[in-house]
Amino acid sequence: MTDGQFTKGHLITLLISSAIGVGFGAAWWFFGASSVSGGSTPLIVVGVAAVLGLAGWLVLTARRGAGLPAGGGREESPFGRRYGIAVLLMLVGIFAGARVFSAVFELPEAVPAWVLFVVGLHFLPFAKLFGSRRFLVLSAALCGVAVLAAVLATAGWTAAWQLVPGFGGAVVLWATVVAGLLATDRQGATSPAS
Repeated sequence: MTDGQFTKGHLITLLISSAIGVGFGAAWWFFGASSVSGGSTPLIVVGVAAVLGLAGWLVLTARRGAGLPAGGGREESPFGRRYGIAVLLMLVGIFAGARVFSAVFELPEAVPAWVLFVVGLHFLPFAKLFGSRRFLVLSAALCGVAVLAAVLATAGWTAAWQLVPGFGGAVVLWATVVAGLLATDRQGATSPAS
């Protein structure tokens, strides 16, 4: 994403992908919190605080990037055909796998881990599309969390089917957003808007 000078187009791509990460991280977090029997209120508060904090950081990053040079326009956007194909394949994989786990294996509790695993896989082509190896790390981490959920659940901790993908998926997605925003700040790509 930053082969040359960091531009408004790069910033817009960062903000869009980060907002997606914050949103889906929230979905995973609140799924995990809803799976906790009793006492989930503190977890909900933590989730809301994380979402608000990250959203605020995105807004500040957008404001500080107001003075960036133009460039990296729509024709260079990674959100094109290949992006759409990766998302479509992810959706097909999620629904097909969920059906197989539920109807064939009679293991519907494994669906959240399956979903997280497929979501992780769909990030593999993004490394090239977005020009950032961070997506390879994101892919490996999400797939690793999904496998960990399966291992723990198979070993006897059945709550792992929901808790590990829920909280683990959220933490990985939010950590990736934080890493992207920190890298942008460290590069000095944005500065206070005048």
